[in-house]
Amino acid sequence: MASFSVGEAATAGFGVIGRKPLAVLAWGLAMAVALAAPVYLLTWVMAPDLASMMAMGERGGEPSDPQFFAQVMRIQSSMMLFQLLIWLWSTALRAVFCSAVFRVVLEPKESRWAYLRLGPQEGWLTLLFLVEYVLAYIACFVIVLLGVIVVAIVSVGAGGQATPTTVGTAIVVGLAALVLILWVAIKLSMAAPMTFAHRQFRLFESWNFTRGHVGKLVGVGLLLVIFLIGIEVLFGALALGGVFALGGSMSWLFQPGALQDLVREPPMEIVRKLGPAITVVGTLMIVFSTIVTTVFCAPWAVAYKGLRGEAEALA
Repeated sequence: MASFSVGEAATAGFGVIGRKPLAVLAWGLAMAVALAAPVYLLTWVMAPDLASMMAMGERGGEPSDPQFFAQVMRIQSSMMLFQLLIWLWSTALRAVFCSAVFRVVLEPKESRWAYLRLGPQEGWLTLLFLVEYVLAYIACFVIVLLGVIVVAIVSVGAGGQATPTTVGTAIVVGLAALVLILWVAIKLSMAAPMTFAHRQFRLFESWNFTRGHVGKLVGVGLLLVIFLIGIEVLFGALALGGVFALGGSMSWLFQPGALQDLVREPPMEIVRKLGPAITVVGTLMIVFSTIVTTVFCAPWAVAYKGLRGEAEALA
């Protein structure tokens, strides 16, 4: 009867990196281009407004000034729209690169274009991620609201004082909410690989599919947390080293008025002046994002592959 090993599943991402280094490199390059595009667009769109607002501030403009206030509101409106577009764009990118990792595990023969595609599987996965984000937000809001109500009731019963009972209740409610959220996340952890494999929207189908395997999936999740913390610490140290290395070459940025002068420059001139910092930080971010995506996505595909084999054997 087919199944999966917790250790094998949890380390599957490192296996993908080792077996397909060129594909992972291609993912990093594609991610760099995909992430740089909205940053350049934001710089190109927002730079004139930011420069104008800074110029008004230098001339003695006050927040109560109608023109200054209108400028701020226009920038905020543009940023809200841009944040929405960035959210949709980043979700689609996550679906594309997650699909590439799934394809290595579940469809290894589909290796052209470094396993990257723009097709129905990516579309369904994008929809799944958007729905998951919305449902997670609603669920967290409801859980927090109920928790606050419970703690408030206990606090009122204790005379409104921060008694040990009130504090203890808050801690217990918080831990219970965290356990509930993590349990639901594990129960729905097969939704993404199921959606990819079936080429259809799959979410709550994961609930029954994971029945009897929650313990092993929790083990995979715990190992992933340990791996991701280690990766984050490593890249944090590298980023800190990069900051110290660039200290001298970027010291001009801390001169009085340097930032105001910078935002008045054309977008490409800003990129040129910030080139060293963008290169170091951008490279580390792309490598970090690519590795994290691979390490995080592959285990669930391996687990799904094993559970699917078990289900087929029992059928």
